[in-house]
Amino acid sequence: RRMSVAKDEFLTMITHELKTPLVPIQGYADMLIGGHLGSLTDKQRERMGIIKSSATSLLQIISDLLDAQKLELGQLRMKKEVLPIQKTVLKSIQTLQPQIDENKITVSNEVSPTILVPHDADRITQVLTNLIKNSIKAVKPNVGIIKITSSEDPNEVRITVSDNGGGIPPEKQTKLFTKFYQADASLTREKGGSGLGLSICKGIVGAHGGKITLESAPGVGTSVTFSLPKDAKAAV
Repeated sequence: RRMSVAKDEFLTMITHELKTPLVPIQGYADMLIGGHLGSLTDKQRERMGIIKSSATSLLQIISDLLDAQKLELGQLRMKKEVLPIQKTVLKSIQTLQPQIDENKITVSNEVSPTILVPHDADRITQVLTNLIKNSIKAVKPNVGIIKITSSEDPNEVRITVSDNGGGIPPEKQTKLFTKFYQADASLTREKGGSGLGLSICKGIVGAHGGKITLESAPGVGTSVTFSLPKDAKAAV
């Protein structure tokens, strides 16, 4: 038990220490790209873009590690407010708009604007961003379609993110919400990622008192649905 606590404390400390120098790297990269420290050639601007992108990816991995650790220790608190879930979905789409445009993917927000549900907007944005990002990786450029839809009953609201990507083999589906598991390790290495995304999504949804499920068929696509209780007291 003592060893487990020491390991947790060490991981928390090391992730914080790694995060500290990355913030100025990202900041100075932004300043250089913006021409605030002098003009750059096209080649230099391109290279600075790679530096910024790499720093952003590493920061995301570190944030994932910290969140996974907090979830494990029960320290990730939810600040829930009754808000329109459609706006939270829209914020997630806007965050990923550059990737959506670059890959010429169609993303439709079909969530009802009238649905109000208690949720931590920042954390559910994190869940949705993770799910949409996974779909962006799964679909083909130019023909990719991602839909975000909603349904509800008297007790809960359900949000589904579906895509027409390659799908996931049945034998891999049960492991997807396990920490560090990657359905396609080669794709994750190529496009970046910690293998913690879906595990964190499950933890955040669980902290709201909801559940997350996945349906997928190879060659057809994948749908991930998570629920949020309408009762604000359903979870911490």
